[in-house]
Amino acid sequence: MSTTAIVLAADSGLDFVGPKYLASVHGEPMLQHVVNDVTDWPVDHVIVVLGSNAEQIIETIDFGDLTVVIDPEWSEGTASPIRAALDLASRDRSTRRCVITRGDQPSIDAEMIEVLIDAATEQEADAAVLKYRYAIGWPIVLDRSVWEHLIGSEGSVDLLDVVVSRASTVAEVWVDHRPPVTFETSEDLP
Repeated sequence: MSTTAIVLAADSGLDFVGPKYLASVHGEPMLQHVVNDVTDWPVDHVIVVLGSNAEQIIETIDFGDLTVVIDPEWSEGTASPIRAALDLASRDRSTRRCVITRGDQPSIDAEMIEVLIDAATEQEADAAVLKYRYAIGWPIVLDRSVWEHLIGSEGSVDLLDVVVSRASTVAEVWVDHRPPVTFETSEDLP
């Protein structure tokens, strides 16, 4: 069974000057950091979902041999890019799990992903989450058993809420530090 990483990078951002995922973080576009991180993860495939400013992002980011999906319905809400990625991942019957991460949260290292995937596998869990000092956070590992609900969802979806409400078993990996910074607004940038 294989594992696919999904990078969600479709939204336009709240107050960025220019495309959110091209905002500079330590001299490099934010999404390039995430792409560089995910290529080191212990996964078999990587899908990056783009929406807003997709053409400009494709021209700027070096995706290597990662699969890039442009979601034309990205503006309908957070469910749309998740649907697009899971639809593609579900076509490969050997894919059992997806590691879903945010395109605006760089600095997730491969060791943390390996621990998360191992927890999902060893506990045969429907989902695995990182618990940073008592609060669950990204990235999230989802077993195929949870995908059906997400593929049928519309509008805006809080993926963490879906995990809590839909997954029968959730493996929690406790981390004794704060989560990596998420760059949701331009004020979050270094």
